[in-house]
Amino acid sequence: MKKSASMLAVVPVAMSGLLLVFLGGMGGASANANAVTCTGSLASVGSGAQGAGTSVSATGWEPPVGQDGAAVVVPISPQGPQQNPSWSERQVRNASTITNVARTRGLSPRAAVIAVATAMQESTLENLDHGDRDSIGLFQQRPSQGWGTTAQITDPVYASNKFYDSLIKTNNWQTRPLTQVAQAVQGSGFPDAYAKWEQSAGGLVSTTWGTAAVTSVFAGCQPSSSTDTAADPAADFTAKNPRTATQAIAAARAGTASGRSDFHNHCDNFVAQTYGWGSSGSDSANVHWQRLVASGDAHPGDNSPPAGALLFYDSGSEYGHVALYLGGDMVASTDIAGYGTIGIRPRSDVTNGTWRMRYRGWAAPAFPSASGASTLPVPGGTT
Repeated sequence: MKKSASMLAVVPVAMSGLLLVFLGGMGGASANANAVTCTGSLASVGSGAQGAGTSVSATGWEPPVGQDGAAVVVPISPQGPQQNPSWSERQVRNASTITNVARTRGLSPRAAVIAVATAMQESTLENLDHGDRDSIGLFQQRPSQGWGTTAQITDPVYASNKFYDSLIKTNNWQTRPLTQVAQAVQGSGFPDAYAKWEQSAGGLVSTTWGTAAVTSVFAGCQPSSSTDTAADPAADFTAKNPRTATQAIAAARAGTASGRSDFHNHCDNFVAQTYGWGSSGSDSANVHWQRLVASGDAHPGDNSPPAGALLFYDSGSEYGHVALYLGGDMVASTDIAGYGTIGIRPRSDVTNGTWRMRYRGWAAPAFPSASGASTLPVPGGTT
């Protein structure tokens, strides 16, 4: 590392301390379910246009929806001159991922502000494959300093989690000046450089807390249960595939019933085949995940996937793992029932069973650069 929602009231208060408080009204959740995250009871916080921080474009995102009239506070206290540049869609998406990881870990928006400001300084919110010495990724973390492998550090979700792991061990991180806390985590040669990004980071976190692009491709937010498929969010996938989600699920079940066992270490090819492709277009599940994060089709850390979604996991290797979500808390996965064999298991078997993989999140069934025709048949009559 380098040295139309329900009547939404946006009320900035305590301006002397620059605490941005956004109060969401009740109602309208079913009509605007895309705007919430299905992962907790935190309210959305508005567009960032009011109060401190720069406003960023939210084109294509739905308005934020309040939950139970709750308030979310995004505390910032900028020190010194501030920089408020315009951020690209990709940079905003990376800030969204950093913010989403904080939210799904149950951390405060303040943690996200610190992390986003740090990434602004370290990488300008770009997932870099280079830097000072062996520094890489959003936070310019270094493999030689124990932050992880190159593949791990360039996974924005992994990198964000590692940052937060260190952040929460820092004394009084919630109340100390941002640049001091960021420096305690990063050990930069420029310890005061983080301060100038706090206002801009506050604006981005205010924009993306609960309303990030990664939650915009499904239309349901029903309570989750472990057995009833009706509890799964309704899918609204926009990716163009030869098969529908219903057909993909049917193909996976048929492949299980037929005993197909030729997918050893080919999990990404398996999920592509369920959707009608011969090749996924990605070299591995890890590569596929990172491409979907970059395109805004991924939902890092979200535990409420719709049926037909792709579930991604950290396998501890450079390849990763992906499975097809069937609904009702069940997945179709290769190798889980034997080498190469397609099996159907509860999701908990992947994370808490023999495999004990870390869940990354789910993504829409998008397959950039996919080609060819599937060899997994769809049962007749499936639409």
